[in-house]
Amino acid sequence: MEHSALFLKLRLAVFSLTTLICLIWVILLSCVLFLRWDVSSLSERSFLLLFLGIDTLTTIMLPVLLLVKFRTWLDGARLLLLLIFHIGIAASFVVWNPTIPCPDDTPDDQGVCQLLNVYILIASWVPPSLLILYGVGLSSYTWRYACQLRRPLSAIEGTRGVRSSLWGSPGFSGHLSYLEDPLPTSPDTGGLDSHRESRRKSRLEKRLPEHVI
Repeated sequence: MEHSALFLKLRLAVFSLTTLICLIWVILLSCVLFLRWDVSSLSERSFLLLFLGIDTLTTIMLPVLLLVKFRTWLDGARLLLLLIFHIGIAASFVVWNPTIPCPDDTPDDQGVCQLLNVYILIASWVPPSLLILYGVGLSSYTWRYACQLRRPLSAIEGTRGVRSSLWGSPGFSGHLSYLEDPLPTSPDTGGLDSHRESRRKSRLEKRLPEHVI
């Protein structure tokens, strides 16, 4: 049974949008790391590297899923893996964000650092939100697809049940018993056959010459 064309189009749209967002996020994170490597703290650099790694992985994995043949279990397994990484890192950043130190040389530097952390915090939940949305749609589609696969099987089992009930019905059994009954034989059939055989022999003896007999 072929998959729904509408669902495959929606899957393509969600994966393409998520890949584009992650690609833009990879570029921005690379620029932030390059410009603020000296002034950022160790914890901030660690989180930025983690975000850069998971977004790079997402940018690679989603197009690969679009290229291979669609399988519900494969999409579910890869989606679960990406969600674990994205949600884990984003939740960790939420917990550690208040404790990340910002440079206090000037008020402007401190304000830029805090604003940047807020932007990172908001942007870190965009890819997992799209993946969660796709996960809900994938679960619903998998359930409906499984129900559609069960319908032909139930129809076949119903046909078999009708046939078995017809086979065990009294009328059908009566027809079979009628077909299986042997043909009636007459008690005089054996005598009639012997009489015909004797007449055939007598006619044959009259036609043959005497030296043959």
